[in-house]
Amino acid sequence: MIFTDPIFLFVFLPIVLVAFYATASYFGRNYALALLFVASIIFYIPHSMTSVILLLIALAVNFSVALIITKMDDQDKNRRSTYLFGQFYNIASLCYFKYKIVTLLLGPKSGLIVDIAGIAIPAGISFYTFHQAAFLADAYAREKNVTQFLGRLGSIKSVFSAFCRYGAFVSFFPQLIIGPITYLSEFNPQIQSKRFLRLNPIDLAVGLTFISIGMFKKVVLADNLAPTVDVVFSAANVGAEIHPVQAWIGALAYMAQLYFDFSGYSDMALGLARMFGLRYPINFFSPFKANGIIDYYRRWHMTLTRVIARFLYTPLSVAGTRYSMFNRLAPIPAHLLSLWLPMLVNFQIIGLWHGALWTFSVFGLMHGFWYALETEVRASKWYKSVRKTTSPLVIGFIERAVFFLPLCLSLAMFRSESVAGGFHLFGQMFGTSFDAPSAFNMREPVVTLAVAFSIIYLCPNSVELMRRYRPAIMTYDNKSYGPAFLRELWRPGWIQAAAISGLVLASLYYVSRQPPFLYQGF
Repeated sequence: MIFTDPIFLFVFLPIVLVAFYATASYFGRNYALALLFVASIIFYIPHSMTSVILLLIALAVNFSVALIITKMDDQDKNRRSTYLFGQFYNIASLCYFKYKIVTLLLGPKSGLIVDIAGIAIPAGISFYTFHQAAFLADAYAREKNVTQFLGRLGSIKSVFSAFCRYGAFVSFFPQLIIGPITYLSEFNPQIQSKRFLRLNPIDLAVGLTFISIGMFKKVVLADNLAPTVDVVFSAANVGAEIHPVQAWIGALAYMAQLYFDFSGYSDMALGLARMFGLRYPINFFSPFKANGIIDYYRRWHMTLTRVIARFLYTPLSVAGTRYSMFNRLAPIPAHLLSLWLPMLVNFQIIGLWHGALWTFSVFGLMHGFWYALETEVRASKWYKSVRKTTSPLVIGFIERAVFFLPLCLSLAMFRSESVAGGFHLFGQMFGTSFDAPSAFNMREPVVTLAVAFSIIYLCPNSVELMRRYRPAIMTYDNKSYGPAFLRELWRPGWIQAAAISGLVLASLYYVSRQPPFLYQGF
């Protein structure tokens, strides 16, 4: 199922909501969480039974490893090896089923392995793998929430109950396919709270508002930009001449399509969780309003950014710094080892996380060099002196103007079907092929783009709009931009209900198309 499917919205979701609160009322927390686990598996079944089996195996492996390492003494030599086995399983299963790395290394005719991964990439495997990797790291560190979450396991019934809680934590359907990647320290305190199982009208109102806004972003804005994107990038892939204006329209249309597609999913995920009394971490916070690539990654796919930084960039940077100090390296090589190399590896992994394509690799390199260069510039004396002597408004405008072009080009490469196609599109965007045949009527895409970017830059995001109701957990402390008075508008009332109803009606007009969210492919 996908969130915009009428069967999900008008059949599955109401049934699960009623069953959840009824179960919570009569049987308590553990049974309510078990119900969410079962409902999430049912939600996942349409993606394929093979994907369901892989998910259940991953849950069983990680849960078992977590139980073992929490019971072992710190002095036990097998504790670390058990933990590493669990993380190896996570990485190996992700690499095999998403990238077919084992098959590629051994060769398809090696006969050394049966290619059971000859299936579509299991939906959500990147997300639930990182989700569980973070949980295992917390379990190994004996984070107090892990111990409390697992509880006392003195019988088969208690172990099964703990497994169902764990299954609900990892596979809860609002975040199973595309995130956010939630830490147990964010999830466990909420389910331990007495308010968790109580039906709160505010939770329903906030949740429905998020769902309505997210659905509008996806089916009305993102999906109506998709045809223009497909035409331009298909033409670029075959090396066709493209009118420069239409090349720019295609690149900008993809920026807006990806923005509203992911933003729409993120809003719907927060709204669905809130209807069950849960607040999830914010995964998307007006990233195109960022003042640079550093700020951008504190706003775009925020939970993925923090997980990769935790497992990759920080250990690499610390190791590079220690090596440089121990060997007394000169400042430049030491800086390369402690900053540039970890940064490039970090963003190469972020790029390839989306899939094993050269375009994603080039995208990762572009963002890695850009991030490292911006870090150097912001640390320079020249930049610090300019900031002291220049108006913050002017600095902010210049930074956003400088940020926009490389972001547009890097996302265009990200969308391209080949590296050659990406560079061909760049050539057409800055070329002189003004006599190229028109691929589409420009009026409708231009109007849609004008509406889309007006919303992006002038309107508050959903979290800002409903911030008085604490709709989600702040992943990073981000500044709010845009007209302040617009952030005071939303509260339960007839005017707001009418506005939300308008968004729902507009969404229902287009909902029959049912294209999947873009990030489902990653």
